Amino acid sequence: MKKLPICIFMAVALAACKTDDDKVSMEPGYDGYTLEWSDEFNTNISSSNWTFETGDGTDYGLPPGWGNAERQLYTNSGNNINIQADEEGNSVLVITARKEPGNHRYSSAKVTTQNLQSFRFGRIEARIKVPEGKGLWPAFWLLGDNISEIDWPGCGEIDIMEVIGHEPGKLHSTVHYANSENKAGSNGAGFEAPESLSNDYHEYRLDWTPTAMVFSLDGMEVHEVLIANDMKEFLRSFYIIFNVAVGGNWPGDPDETTTFPQQMLIDWVRVYSKDDLEIPAAPPLNIEEETIGLVSVGLPPHAFNDALDQFTGLTLKSFGDGGEPSFIASGTAIDGDSSILFRYPGDSWGGAFFILEPTVDMTQYASGNLRFSIHKPAELADIEIKLESVATAVSLFLKDYSGTDVGDGFLEYTIPMSDFEGLDLTDLKIPFALWNPVDANGDYIAVDVLLDNVYFEQ
Repeated sequence: MKKLPICIFMAVALAACKTDDDKVSMEPGYDGYTLEWSDEFNTNISSSNWTFETGDGTDYGLPPGWGNAERQLYTNSGNNINIQADEEGNSVLVITARKEPGNHRYSSAKVTTQNLQSFRFGRIEARIKVPEGKGLWPAFWLLGDNISEIDWPGCGEIDIMEVIGHEPGKLHSTVHYANSENKAGSNGAGFEAPESLSNDYHEYRLDWTPTAMVFSLDGMEVHEVLIANDMKEFLRSFYIIFNVAVGGNWPGDPDETTTFPQQMLIDWVRVYSKDDLEIPAAPPLNIEEETIGLVSVGLPPHAFNDALDQFTGLTLKSFGDGGEPSFIASGTAIDGDSSILFRYPGDSWGGAFFILEPTVDMTQYASGNLRFSIHKPAELADIEIKLESVATAVSLFLKDYSGTDVGDGFLEYTIPMSDFEGLDLTDLKIPFALWNPVDANGDYIAVDVLLDNVYFEQ
């Protein structure tokens, strides 16, 4: 092992690692640490440090709402992000969430150091004042540089600070990863601060070594995560993100008590290397081992209509947070010799989906139907049916449709394609998916589901 630098520069000269020198020189630093990179936000938003992510997530291969049912559109407009003086006269980065015309429409901003500045171990901290209000979700976090090679959570995620707007006195610090069982691992803690974190600036810190991640608020440790053998994500490099989301599965939507605009103020962000820290070489990426769920290229034909042969190049994948199903071929079928049996464990959310590579133009079926047959036990009250294009995703629910008995315990369902309102059929990516089986109480349920004879008709 040898000592490596904390900064891994992808297209930036070493001189760009330090910015706003006058402000940095006023800071005492830390014994045993060396300042490697900072942004003091004294003048403008540096294109050497920050890139904007904009839109609703679909441009980045995510379902609308960034995969969390968020309501905001991110922009790079000065109305949503700029550098200005705060009440103390400090020059700070300001991310502003605004209510926009229309029903449940909001704007905000998200900046990252992806492909510009990345970091591997050290002390990473920022001085931030968060907003407050139902539906607000400010965050200071990191994602693995290899996210373009392996999906979340295999790339790893480190949440240094998340504050849910209706609980402004609670700091959430969490890590996400793919564990040894090919499931989404998570380790987090909610710390009750002595006062609302929106009242003033606070310093949020990560101390990261090859063996542990320690999270602190104003210098006080609030959570520690030991890096186990199945957490190789955290031995690789990451990039930094600041954003303010609005709405979503966790904070819920804003309500009548939420006022806009709301702002997150960032005084500075700094990264220090720990002197004399011995850093191991980054472990090689093993896609199969570090991707959650299962993958199959042999099973998909068993679920689709044999005679029509509408799709080739299909891959079947599972995904979830402990509720992702396993799958095998089954001899119980109504079309051909086999169907696919999906075995859902019922522990949490999860699903299975068929991916097309390349995508397919299915606009000729826009006025037609999706048809499929399912064999399910009586205790299954509902399951989500989902189709996705590159830009859009639409979910419908089995409970809203009636099946026709076609024998051997199978019910055939016919769903008009017009019901998938807003789905772009020009580049269909996922022609069928089954998510989140639940019982009559809406609780996740352990259940076996057989799927067969999926096809589209004009």
